[in-house]
Amino acid sequence: MRKIILFLLASSIFVVACQKTVKVPISYTVESIQNTVPTDFYITDQGTTTLPLLVKFLGGFSEDTVMLTLKGLPADVRLDEDTITGVPTFRADFVMSTNKARLGTYPVTLTAVAPGSDPKTYKFNVIVTPADCAAALWGNLSGSNACTARNFTYTSTGISSGSTNVLNLINFGGYGSNTSTLIVLNCNNDSLTIPAQNIGNGTNLQGYGTFTATGMTVYYSATSTPGGFPESCTATYTK
Repeated sequence: MRKIILFLLASSIFVVACQKTVKVPISYTVESIQNTVPTDFYITDQGTTTLPLLVKFLGGFSEDTVMLTLKGLPADVRLDEDTITGVPTFRADFVMSTNKARLGTYPVTLTAVAPGSDPKTYKFNVIVTPADCAAALWGNLSGSNACTARNFTYTSTGISSGSTNVLNLINFGGYGSNTSTLIVLNCNNDSLTIPAQNIGNGTNLQGYGTFTATGMTVYYSATSTPGGFPESCTATYTK
């Protein structure tokens, strides 16, 4: 009888051991709100900007937490919190504040840590731009045009349009000092657009391009020009 009892007890222990749940570490991803890996992020040199991230639950132990830490920002970019912890799925908002911060590109590291798994590391840049991107292009710009039938140089002048991130360029394309062209700048990807417009002096055009703090490259088509003919050009401007 004693042997039977010991056998039953051992069998019970074996069954319980076989039924014991093994904890599987959490599986998750860290993404931007555009559902991509964290990538270069633009902020202005004065104001408050939020970097939103989404930590998505994929599988494993659903009660595990994930801790995100952001490091590498310069001293004049202040983080409300450099570490955010939550249980996936959750949104982590890193709030950055600036007050006349230095312009530039700053490599940062985002680290995600969860129990039982290796840390995930994401490297990207935080890019500090002027509150008004157009301001960097105010003043005289040396222009050079490569057009379908001719090449020429000239000087244009960038002035305030009265709107943020919109440049008013006098003598765009060398079409006359009595012309005025509005150029819309996208500070988040260094691109620009010229909406279809009559800039004066018998000229109608539209275009697109890229810019930096020291110049622009513009691709445009003019349906009419002061010379009375249409043309397509690449205009290069430098400060």
